Amino acid sequence: MLPRTYAGASLLRVVLALFALFAVSCQSGLSTDLSGRQCASGQCAAGYTCDLASNICVRPGAESGACSEDQTVCDGKCVSLGTDAENCNGCGFQCTAPVHGQAVCAGHCGVVCDDGYTACGARCIDTTTDVDNCGGCGQKCVDPGGGTLTCVASTCEITCDAPLARCNGACADFSSDPSNCGACGTVCPTGQVCSNGQCSDTCTGGKANCSAACVDTTNSSAHCGSCGTACPTPEHGKSACTDSICSIDCDNGYESCGDSCVDVESDPLNCGACSTVCDVPAYGTATCIAGTCGITCDQGFAKCGGVCVSTDQDPSNCGSCGHACADGEACSGGVCKLTCPMAQSNCSGSCVAVVSDPQNCGSCGAACPTATNGAPACGAGTCGVACNTGFADCGGSCVDLSSDLKNCGKCGASCSGVANGSPVCNKTGTTGACDVACNTTYSKCSGACVDTQSDSQHCGTCTSVCGVNQVCRAGQCTTDCGTKTQCGTSCVNLGSDTSNCGKCGTTCTAPANAMPVCTGTCSFQCNLPTIRCSNLCVDSTKDIHNCGACGKTCPSVTNGTPTCTGSGCGVLCNAGLSLCSGACVDISKDNKNCGGCGKSCSGKQCSGGQCQR
Repeated sequence: MLPRTYAGASLLRVVLALFALFAVSCQSGLSTDLSGRQCASGQCAAGYTCDLASNICVRPGAESGACSEDQTVCDGKCVSLGTDAENCNGCGFQCTAPVHGQAVCAGHCGVVCDDGYTACGARCIDTTTDVDNCGGCGQKCVDPGGGTLTCVASTCEITCDAPLARCNGACADFSSDPSNCGACGTVCPTGQVCSNGQCSDTCTGGKANCSAACVDTTNSSAHCGSCGTACPTPEHGKSACTDSICSIDCDNGYESCGDSCVDVESDPLNCGACSTVCDVPAYGTATCIAGTCGITCDQGFAKCGGVCVSTDQDPSNCGSCGHACADGEACSGGVCKLTCPMAQSNCSGSCVAVVSDPQNCGSCGAACPTATNGAPACGAGTCGVACNTGFADCGGSCVDLSSDLKNCGKCGASCSGVANGSPVCNKTGTTGACDVACNTTYSKCSGACVDTQSDSQHCGTCTSVCGVNQVCRAGQCTTDCGTKTQCGTSCVNLGSDTSNCGKCGTTCTAPANAMPVCTGTCSFQCNLPTIRCSNLCVDSTKDIHNCGACGKTCPSVTNGTPTCTGSGCGVLCNAGLSLCSGACVDISKDNKNCGGCGKSCSGKQCSGGQCQR
């Protein structure tokens, strides 16, 4: 047995040896167990790695096996930040994808659409069946009214409602249409009307003469209550007229919300119930699935909680979800720093290049506006727009060159109308070409719209010219006009001729999307599916000043642009701003929406998306 003094000395030597070993290990980088200690700027002692999700030092693979050198521990798992869609470029940064798409990570978040689907904006679309993208992104089928649009094998089709029938790509009522009276292509002579499928001099049975069509205005959706008063036709529904009052009839699976027909299971503007609008995150899109709001992030951005973030520069989620930079720091390349690199500016805790950042274009806080059918862009400190596939940038607006009357085929190429006709932009291949659509009872002859029933230079046909001292009456060259009025060398009915309305030489005109009408005095009738609002013909499914009905104006929003989609008002916020309860806000500094919609700072100040004293 050792003396007590010797035993005490031995114990002291053991303690000192352990202390020395610990000191040497600290100096040499060999460590005792440091698991659980806080990371220092994302770094740990040798032999440890930083679990970025918790900012805690752990042994590689401590819970899930050894990690390779190119992997990082995120929530106890070894992941490759460059390819893991659940931890893309940082722990917890989740890549999202729309329906019919797969989220992928290649350094930043992206989307790969399923086979048979095409990326159109933020959606994956089957362009062989989608009426809004039929044959290609942005190639929307035009609704002529009177039926249901379909897209079959990338070609627009329409199924006509009874008793209407298909005629030259539209739905015609053979019982009353003066251009298709009794059969497709049968045109009533000028001055006659179409009554019960027969061309005649007057309407019978108490029906009204509406531009030579004999209709019952108590049940006609094109002439509801009076001639030319068309009922609005919503998307996913049909217009109806009962006892001279307009209403809508929604398709199966859709319900009426005001002037719109919506699917409350999938409509972000009416999610779960009418007027329940989903919040829209900056750099993302609102979704509605089974009546519940959600989000999908744009390519290059990751979902972190309820927001879409840039994993490289978000001060509230710098390098990993929830990893906030301290006051006075800024996020650069996923790391919190006291100063930003050269050529970058500290804008609300993010290190950005103001020459190219759409949220801070030219200077901090100068957010670029968002364009319909496009995304904001910034180049050399000046705002621009990046248009979706199928659209072209024409002076900051994203337009479809295959159908836009002011930019037909190329930017600035405006289509001009002719007398008795309206300009149209017809799709030719992948672009557009200007053409003319002649008014009812007029025919196109060498680019002009003429009445072959009365025009002596085109009498009966485009190439038939009457002789000297002859006039054209009912499509025949003759020497007198009989009961009709002679205007020059034409025999006309002053009560219906739009080129000689009421008296010779009085030509009726009409606004865009309409045709002139003469009933002794000039007026006009809107082309379907547009409706008459004051002296204009508008598409109430997308007109922000007449959204769903005449006079229903979508309200303006600070730092955003009002929209009308499917007869419902919405908002496109400027770059980097989120739509929270109808307002466009910057969640990095908004006290009522700090770091996300609805997150209020009570008695604190919002900075970098964090409530701080």
